[in-house]
Amino acid sequence: MELYLNPSDVAEVIGVDEEIIKQTLNRKHPEIEPFLRTVAAPAEEENTEPKAVLQLRIDGLAPLITQLSYNIPTNEIIENLICQVVHIAYLNENNEKLEKEVVELREKVKLLQEERADLRVQINNFQEEKAKTWKDRLFKLGN
Repeated sequence: MELYLNPSDVAEVIGVDEEIIKQTLNRKHPEIEPFLRTVAAPAEEENTEPKAVLQLRIDGLAPLITQLSYNIPTNEIIENLICQVVHIAYLNENNEKLEKEVVELREKVKLLQEERADLRVQINNFQEEKAKTWKDRLFKLGN
């Protein structure tokens, strides 16, 4: 996740309308202002000036939610944050399973490579034996 979020990303994370997020960020409340930066957004049309967009540093989410809670029912925000936490927990669990699977697959690859090396040795021995004349094999068997 990026260190700074656009208003649309903040709206998606906390489940509040993007316009409300923009309005709150534009007020530049003293608790939120240290977490803000202005960047140039790409121009929507050719030959137009880029717009300035306020971005919020991710650690500024807490004071932003505090400011929003004065105007918005907090249960919606809390529900969305719970969903985000559950999603992160699921991703962490899935990541652990995939890491274990990767370790197992690496072990299988190593075993297959060892088996392949053994087969190459057997093939080389067979080819050497095949290359001998029938007399060499007969006399070798007789010894």
